[in-house]
Order: sequence, then structure tokens, then C-alpha cells
Amino acid sequence: MAEKTTSTRYAVVTGGNKGIGYETCRQLASKGVVVVLTSRDEKKGIEAIERLKEESNFTDEHILFHQLDIMDPASISSLVNFIKTKFGRLDILVSAIYHSIQF
Repeated sequence: MAEKTTSTRYAVVTGGNKGIGYETCRQLASKGVVVVLTSRDEKKGIEAIERLKEESNFTDEHILFHQLDIMDPASISSLVNFIKTKFGRLDILVSAIYHSIQF
């Protein structure tokens, strides 16, 4: 049986609630990519989604939020299950998280 092909692409952007991650989400969504903006802080992530929707007229079909803490295996599993259930695949993964190391 042949696989159904679709032109829709799906992306996850870690650290999408601010800075480079936020702009990456905006740019990808403006190109027709369905974007899952992730953030450790749920409140900040939802606020970022609302700003993007207001600024660029995106809808829930363009950009979604999912909480993600890349240091927490349960959080990662939750995102993986969400992507599998909602889209069935992932085409783009952008890690826009900056970690400063202090000595």
C-alpha cells in the first residue's frame, strides 16, 4: 500500500517563547509549516503563542504550544507522544535553547 503524501511540514522549536526560538517559530509558520512552540514554562509558552497569533494572524492550525523540559525524560516522552498522535511525523526540529555554563 502506498503512503499518503502531503505537502504540510511539521516542526518543533525548543525554547520558542523568546529570542531566536520565537523568531524561528514566526518564520516557519509564515512559510506554511505547522509549528509546535515548546517552552519549559507553560505560562510563558502560552503567552508567546498568543503574541504570535496577534502579530501575524496565525491560528491553532499554524502554531501550537506544548510544554517541554529537555532535561526531563517524562516531558520529552509527552512531546513525542503528542507529535505521533497529532501529526504522525516530524519534519523539522530546531533547538533554540541557550544554556550558560557557570564555573
